[in-house]
Amino acid sequence: MKSITYFPTVSYWHARDPRLKLLVVIVGATLSLTENSLFGQLFLFALHLLLFIWARLPLARGWRMVRIFRWLLGLTFLLNLVTGTRTGAFLYLLRMLNLLLMSSWLLGVTEALTLIKGVELTLKPLRRILPTGEIAMALGLALSFFPLLLTEAQEIMLAQQARGANFKTNWTKKLKALLAMVIPLFISALRRALEIAQAMESRGYVPGAPRGSLYELAWGSKDTLGLVLLSLFFFLWWGYRLMG
Repeated sequence: MKSITYFPTVSYWHARDPRLKLLVVIVGATLSLTENSLFGQLFLFALHLLLFIWARLPLARGWRMVRIFRWLLGLTFLLNLVTGTRTGAFLYLLRMLNLLLMSSWLLGVTEALTLIKGVELTLKPLRRILPTGEIAMALGLALSFFPLLLTEAQEIMLAQQARGANFKTNWTKKLKALLAMVIPLFISALRRALEIAQAMESRGYVPGAPRGSLYELAWGSKDTLGLVLLSLFFFLWWGYRLMG
């Protein structure tokens, strides 16, 4: 759960505007999804690790994110290995690792409330065609909800183990034990969602109504410098790709 929560420390990226950090993630995700060479994906992987170090985030944080999605990564790797080539399988694996590292980095350097505000302001030009406030609110609820679900899942697993469920035996018994968690976790998720909805209604939340914000964002000169460097890197990357 620590891999998807804010990591409080003092760094260049912690102090930056969330809109700049969202642009960094958008650029990183775009390059990761469009890069089709192992060298390029490895280069992006090294850059993402550098972002972790620059933001003073522990590298173990990224490793925990990988462990959370290890089954998805393993299954994707095996499917691509069977249906494609070894190079293609490693390419897709690195692509998913880069996306996971970028998401872990963003959540580590940005508090949930400021990230919500950043998303809302980033989407502001589209407010005539999209409910930008509701999209940002949904993102914020998801960021708050996911760690709670993980905690609930761990508590249910411990309760199942106390009742004799074994999650470390063969695949058949392990699958049965995991299925036994689904219904309690689903009921818990519905209960949490109802509690959040009631809390929002009691505070007078009205979809689409203008709202104030506790966090007013201010774009500074260091944010502009970061944007210039990000744009320069993006155009140099695509220039290299076009010439290659």
